Amino acid sequence: MTEKKLAGQIAIVTGSSRGVGKGIALELGEAGATVYVTGRTLDDSQSYVPGTIGATADEVTRLGGKGIPVRCDHSRDEEIKALIERVHSEQGRIDILINNVFTLPSENVFEGKFWEHSIQLWDDLLQVGCRGHYVASHAVAPIMVEQKGGLIVNISSFAGAAYVFSVPYGVGKAAVDRMAKDMAVELGPFGVTCVSLWPGVVRTEYLTRSHAEGEVPFELENGESPRFTGRAVVALASDPKRMDKTGAVHICYELAHEYGFTDIDGRQPPSLGVQMGMQPAPTEGA
Repeated sequence: MTEKKLAGQIAIVTGSSRGVGKGIALELGEAGATVYVTGRTLDDSQSYVPGTIGATADEVTRLGGKGIPVRCDHSRDEEIKALIERVHSEQGRIDILINNVFTLPSENVFEGKFWEHSIQLWDDLLQVGCRGHYVASHAVAPIMVEQKGGLIVNISSFAGAAYVFSVPYGVGKAAVDRMAKDMAVELGPFGVTCVSLWPGVVRTEYLTRSHAEGEVPFELENGESPRFTGRAVVALASDPKRMDKTGAVHICYELAHEYGFTDIDGRQPPSLGVQMGMQPAPTEGA
């Protein structure tokens, strides 16, 4: 039976009907947390890939936590603020905020140069996946400051440091990395940890289907499951010395070696950073 490391903890995972957000919500639930699962999808019959907030919440509960679905359009400030107010009203505290939500753009980011895309692509990629993170953090910060503790995690990617997909995609990821760094300066004196987290190539429902249809220009064979990122989040959330990590970018692959967790298949997926020549491979046994 899995140890309930986070029993009694209250978490919000934005954009968790599917993908990385779902993987994080499930791992938090298995660790015993109460998880508010947010997103827009209530019925996946019209979606490109399956996944609803209700289905994720049910699975969180089945795994031993408590899943609570809340429909929230993270492009709307008032809905984000209402979400935070509801969680605080119902639970009296908020321990973990995972800023994961992301909107699939209306254009194919795998093709074309930035001047060949519409300006709308910028808004698609930064309105929810960057500004929405700031609004959620802005709303939750006073709560965590008052309770003198909490964890905010921005889900980012290697695109924050190297070209991946498109210009606005990289700008958005670099922005959320810097957001975590600077928020950590202001939140640190109140015991609130704020970090940015980089998964590698994740075998999400969207990427798996897009790859099968020939739309993804890279392989998924050595990719990570969404729950690998979730295990990184649980490791951080349950680390009594996590404040030592505040303000920094952390790579799931490196955290797996530090904390000793594996993916759901028992392996530690190869680092995208190593494959891109951006970081050295850990020494044997590290």
